[in-house]
Amino acid sequence: MGTYYKKVNRILIIVFFFNLFVAAIKLGYGYQANILSISADGYDSLFDAVSNIIGIVAMMIACKPGDSEHRYGHSKIETFASILIAISLLIVSYEIITSAIDRFNGVGIPSVTLISYIVLLATVVINYIVSLYEKRMGETYNSDILISDSKHTRSDSLATLVIIIGLVFIQMGYVILDPILSIFVAILILKAGIEILYKNINVLMDKSIISEDKIRQTVAYIKGVRDVHNVRSRGTHSAIFMDMHLVLDDDLSLTEAHKISHECEDAIKKEFPEVIDIISHIEPFEGLKDKKTYE
Repeated sequence: MGTYYKKVNRILIIVFFFNLFVAAIKLGYGYQANILSISADGYDSLFDAVSNIIGIVAMMIACKPGDSEHRYGHSKIETFASILIAISLLIVSYEIITSAIDRFNGVGIPSVTLISYIVLLATVVINYIVSLYEKRMGETYNSDILISDSKHTRSDSLATLVIIIGLVFIQMGYVILDPILSIFVAILILKAGIEILYKNINVLMDKSIISEDKIRQTVAYIKGVRDVHNVRSRGTHSAIFMDMHLVLDDDLSLTEAHKISHECEDAIKKEFPEVIDIISHIEPFEGLKDKKTYE
């Protein structure tokens, strides 16, 4: 577990510096050229960097082992950090929309030049590469916070591409498109925030992570196993806790039943390396009577 958090933290630090660099470029040029849509995109990138800081601090806490008060460890701080990121995105989208309303009232005229396109195209390339890297690493380590952050970074790239297209029309005299594009960016940020919020609230509500059918298929070949039911899994995608009812042959001794339960647990952990703890309730064949059906 410690290795996992160190690797995720290293990735977040790398991504943080890229986000900070992109934010500085967009904000600096956006204010200099008085282009609200670029400034809005810059704030989005800046909050990406803030999100990275939240993630880094969260990883430092999450890597602590379980103690007398936190028997399941501290891994859910990663979920809490993801929720903070989502809330920050909602705040950013609100601020961008209010700025766009001011622009509708005729505050400022944007100045679009060749530099505008060069700046934005450069940031699109950087954001796209960073989002791919972060997504790949998030999937490799089953990190909720990396996957959540990669979605936001990817939405940055899409928003910037739309802004580039909009700059063409602004140059043609359609200045009204500047605040309209800003609102579009805000909507993309809002969407990313809601998606991250929904996913991580489900983690806090202990949404099932591994299906019962998959667990049954994993242990079905083990001699002595008659059935597996009432399987429950919870936690984050990088730290899963499980419990299940394991129906074994009636004529087994306690020692034999204990050995088979360990074989089942080892098989599950091999198939699903993210599972860090399993509690098996061993039952005779008549234990099938307490099998629950979940809708």
